[in-house]
Amino acid sequence: MDARERPRSPRRGRARGSTFRPRIPNRRRLYERRRAGTARGLSKRSRMRRRLLLVFLAAMLTTATASVASADSPRPDPNVAGLQTALAVKGFYHGPIDGIRGPLTSSAVRAFQRHAQLASTSVVNGRTLSALGPLGRPGYGTRSLHQGLVGRDVAALQFELRYHGFPNRGRGVFDASTSTALKGFQRYAGVRVDGVAGRTTFAALNQPPAAAPRLRAPLSNTEGAVRSGHAVEIACIYSSAVAVVVGGTVTYAGDRGRGYGYTVVTRDRRGLDVLYAHLSRIDVTRGQHVAPGALVGLAGWTGKKNPVTTLRMELRLRGAQLDAYSALYGR
Repeated sequence: MDARERPRSPRRGRARGSTFRPRIPNRRRLYERRRAGTARGLSKRSRMRRRLLLVFLAAMLTTATASVASADSPRPDPNVAGLQTALAVKGFYHGPIDGIRGPLTSSAVRAFQRHAQLASTSVVNGRTLSALGPLGRPGYGTRSLHQGLVGRDVAALQFELRYHGFPNRGRGVFDASTSTALKGFQRYAGVRVDGVAGRTTFAALNQPPAAAPRLRAPLSNTEGAVRSGHAVEIACIYSSAVAVVVGGTVTYAGDRGRGYGYTVVTRDRRGLDVLYAHLSRIDVTRGQHVAPGALVGLAGWTGKKNPVTTLRMELRLRGAQLDAYSALYGR
C-alpha cells in the first residue's frame, strides 16, 4: 500500500476535533499551598520576607492604636479647672472639676453671664472673669503661690495637685490642706520643699502624673469591683484569702480605725505602698518581707450600715496616690 494512502492512527490523549485545555491544579489545594507559602515561585527567602512584613505591619498598627488612645485622653487645662471651681463656688457649675471644657462648663458660663447681665456667648472674656470676683483672676502660673492667697490660679494649683495624686480640700483658697499637698508633691518631685509654688514647682506639675503599674489579682474569686476615688473596692466572699500583689516589706499591720478596720500596708523597693483594708484577719507582722502571692490575711466586712464583704486597696508611689482600679483591671 502506498504510504500516502496509509491511514493515520489517532493521537493519544484527546479525540479528534476536541479543544485543548491546559491542566489546572485543584483550586483548594493551590489555595492551601499558597497559604503555607509552598506554591511555585515563592522561595524560602520570599516567605521569610513576607513574615517580617506582617510583623512590621502589626507593630505599626499597635503604635497607631496607642496614639489614638492617647489622643482620646487630652491633658486637662488647669485654667479650665480654676474656672470650673469659680463657677461651682458661685453655684452655676455642678459637674466634676476635671479641667476639660465640655458642655456642662459652657452651659454654666452662659448661665453666669446671664446672671451678671453680660452677653451670653460662653466666651470667657475679661468682663466675665472680672464678674467672678477674686476667683476670676489671675491666670495659672502668673505668680508664686503660698498659703493665704485666693484666686483662680490657686484653684488651678489645687486641681494640679489632685491630678498628680495629692488630694486637698481647697476651692480657690490656699489653706493648710493645700500647703500639705504641695509639700508632699515637692518631696515627690525632688524639688525644694518650702510650701511655695514657683517656676520650679510649676514645671514639675507640667509633667504627666505617675502611671499605675499593672498588678496581679489579690483574690482568686471576686463578685465585682468599683472605684472609690483613687481606691478600689472588690466584693468577695467573707474570709476569702487575700494575696500580696507585689513583693515588699510590711510597714503597717493593725487596726487603722473607722473606714479601714484591720489593715496591712506593704512597700517595695520603688517606694510603692499597697494598702489592704477591711480585713477580718491579719497573717503578717510589721517588718516582715512578703513575696508576691503570699497570704496577707482574710477579707472581712466594710463596717458600713449595710456591711458587705469587700477588700479595699489603695496605691501610693512615694506619697502620690495612684489609680488602684487601673492597676488591677486596666482602664
